[in-house]
Amino acid sequence: MKKTLVIFILFLIIFLGLLFRLKGIQSNHSFWSDEAYGAGLARDIITGEKTPLIALSRLNYEPLFILTESVFLRIFGHNEFSARIPVVLLGTAGILGAFLLAFKLSGISAGLLAAFISAFSQINLANSTQAKPYSILQTLLLFEIYALILLHENKKNNSKIHLLIIFLCLTSTFFHLLGTLFWLPYFFYLTYGKQYKFNKHRINLFYIFLICCSAILLFALYYYRINFSNHLTYFRELFWSQYSLFSLSALFGFIYSLKYRKIVHLGIFALIAVYLFLWTFAHYTHNVRYILPLFSLLFVYFSVFWSEVGRRFFKQKSSVVCIIIAMLLYLGGIKIVRKPVNYYNPNSDLYGDVQIADYKTAFGLISEKFPRLDNVAVFNDWYDTQYWYLKNKLVTAYFIKGYEKPKPFPVDQTMSYGTLNQFLKVKNKYSKGLLIVEDWESFLPEDIKQYAKKNMKREFRVDGLPQAQGDNWPLEVYSWGL
Repeated sequence: MKKTLVIFILFLIIFLGLLFRLKGIQSNHSFWSDEAYGAGLARDIITGEKTPLIALSRLNYEPLFILTESVFLRIFGHNEFSARIPVVLLGTAGILGAFLLAFKLSGISAGLLAAFISAFSQINLANSTQAKPYSILQTLLLFEIYALILLHENKKNNSKIHLLIIFLCLTSTFFHLLGTLFWLPYFFYLTYGKQYKFNKHRINLFYIFLICCSAILLFALYYYRINFSNHLTYFRELFWSQYSLFSLSALFGFIYSLKYRKIVHLGIFALIAVYLFLWTFAHYTHNVRYILPLFSLLFVYFSVFWSEVGRRFFKQKSSVVCIIIAMLLYLGGIKIVRKPVNYYNPNSDLYGDVQIADYKTAFGLISEKFPRLDNVAVFNDWYDTQYWYLKNKLVTAYFIKGYEKPKPFPVDQTMSYGTLNQFLKVKNKYSKGLLIVEDWESFLPEDIKQYAKKNMKREFRVDGLPQAQGDNWPLEVYSWGL
């Protein structure tokens, strides 16, 4: 009876989590730039405009995601819903992964609480309804850690578990380059405390592993010319100001779990430490989506902590505490979405994480007002959204901050410029044209924006994405000679 009830509750949470996610993509709302670029490459593959090899080379850090998108675009059509549905489905699978891992660590109460938070947390819903692979990485990481614990508990006949972990790590790596970090817990487990006898000498494999990791890190720092940043302010804002309740509870839950599965959790600690270091100091931006996989572990160990609190104080009624915590989170709306909506804002935790402008409407109005653009120049500051929404008219010239010397844009080799004087010279070459202005601190140089506002005809302004009420990212289109 108890087992049947648990299965029913888990199924209900997963089912509702899926419904919440589907609700968030059903309106086919506009892509933002990164979504549009990946979807455009996936579309090119199935239309034959680019070979898979060329398309994947344009976004070589997430090849498997582009291929997955292309399959769904072929099945469901060339629209936003099709590009987002694989993330919805695989993100929903992460609810099961959270349950299994928390259940393994601390029992049924922890598992159901972790599933509940994973299903309805704002940050998960926001990222599971975008055409980007970070929720998929979250799911794969949960199942990898669960498989590692199984490997730790099964000393014999574990070759299938090894193959499963390798499969999950490989899949993560090909979905996004961040997935390479997921190998750390597995390699840590393989080498920690292991020795190899070579020419009568015993070699500690763990030290070899550390040397290899250091060499790879140094090579990466040199090859990618990483300029160190300091995003401690964003780290503090995210994990303390926004998620302190979860962070503190998860810390105690992790310390508790460390006592019982030391090797596995030391590997997890290594992953978290490296991940947080790269996000805080080595990456050029502080975008929340890059760190999303760690939130899956945050919610699991948060649930483990409260399950253990319940077990200590209520013993056989330990589920009482987890039920109370779930109710408080839901009733208080503490990082939890209480009812399904058409849009889950990715900027809820850190403002400006995603520039959620309504490119779909803006380019639709361009097509409607100017059906023939053959002899019309179109100036923009970036490639992605125009390529998806205005497919038959490529960018004539780019204008980007920092491009004082003209040079080809890396994606399509169209010339790019960066000063007002260059803008005026290029503009004079065309009798008719349009300038697309992202009216915030975007890539378009500010003096060009101000020139357009004072000296060019404004055709229209799209204030923001209708679904993202109160979070406006305005677009304006200016013209000359039309």
